[in-house]
Amino acid sequence: MANIKLKNEHLNAKLIALWAVSESALGGFLHAIKMPFSGLFLGSFAIIIITYLAHINTKHHFSVIVKATILVVLIKAIASPHSPPMAYIAVIFQGLLGATIYGTLRLNRFTAIIFGSIALLESAFQKVLTLTFLFGAGIWESVQEFFDGLQNKLQMEWITDLPLIFLTMYGLLYVLIGAIAGNFAFKLPQLILENSTKLKTKFIQESSNSKKQKKKTRIWIIIVLLIFSSSVFLMSGMSDKALYIILRTFGAIILFLFIINPIFKFLMQKWVSKSKIKNQENLEHIIHLMPDIKSNITQAQQLSASEKGVFRRSKQFIINWLSLTLHNDNDG
Repeated sequence: MANIKLKNEHLNAKLIALWAVSESALGGFLHAIKMPFSGLFLGSFAIIIITYLAHINTKHHFSVIVKATILVVLIKAIASPHSPPMAYIAVIFQGLLGATIYGTLRLNRFTAIIFGSIALLESAFQKVLTLTFLFGAGIWESVQEFFDGLQNKLQMEWITDLPLIFLTMYGLLYVLIGAIAGNFAFKLPQLILENSTKLKTKFIQESSNSKKQKKKTRIWIIIVLLIFSSSVFLMSGMSDKALYIILRTFGAIILFLFIINPIFKFLMQKWVSKSKIKNQENLEHIIHLMPDIKSNITQAQQLSASEKGVFRRSKQFIINWLSLTLHNDNDG
């Protein structure tokens, strides 16, 4: 009984380390190998880890997942201190949602699918809310104005409904992918056990050390959206709205960079300094596991490279990475 408890605790630590690595290092690797939809992949991976934690810990789902979430946020704050507040909100939401669903309804295929769907739906609309904060309602007014103009020119009434249709399809796409991720997460423990028996560990030297370069992309997205919105308003004869959206966007950027972000970082640093002391033993254990888990990324990718298609390759990469980490090492 004591051996099972120790084994589960070690598996918990490895799963938390996997989650922490996915939040701090996996994005850079996915960017380096030019994997499309890396944001969706990372969101789905969190669903998989939280569900796996619920699978291992048949009791105390809520407390185990909440503790894991706190440790991941803590490691993320230490490893990536410049992460924006939205990145922490996403992790906390996923963790608390998983803890609540699995803590009250227990783990089964249905709850895994519900968890995955809601978790990724929140991720989708967090992006919508971020755009609204940055540009205000003007961004959506300019999009609607653009499609209304197309409708007037082409005399097709259905065109004016396209923004709402696109937004609905966008949300439904995230819900569908979340449901697929939840269903896959429910089946994954058995798939990993089967895969682990097939894998013979070969130590492949990791030579890549890529870093994320998302800041430039985000700046260009903001510039393009701002030009689009202001141009639509100018061409529609609404110069006051064009000026307003430009000034409002710059105001929102200044507010975020010089008020919200510094206050958030200050509060996070205070929380990190207190929490590091409380969770020192767990933190040291998890951080000690992270280098080997990072090295397994390249090996898992090479083992999955022969798979055809992004979906099959991504699925096999996750199975291989978790197999190598959870069941094919000397201390497992």
